Amino acid sequence: MRTEAFKVLQTFGLEYPNYKMLIQAKSGNRYVVLYSDSLGVEVGQEILIDFNDYNDWQTIDNPKNGRKSNISKVSKVN
Repeated sequence: MRTEAFKVLQTFGLEYPNYKMLIQAKSGNRYVVLYSDSLGVEVGQEILIDFNDYNDWQTIDNPKNGRKSNISKVSKVN
């Protein structure tokens, strides 16, 4: 398992049944992430993504408040 930091570019709130946000990797790649539980993130802050040994996106973590959520879906934005 590995962890990578991403920057929050935009939050969309709850789009039932998931929360949604746009994040950017240090490489510049952007992703829309759907996740199950509220994280209380702010635009511009850093969040952490945990990947399993197969590079599947597993959990998203807000290091500012310790909240963590399972990731439901990830889509790369062109």
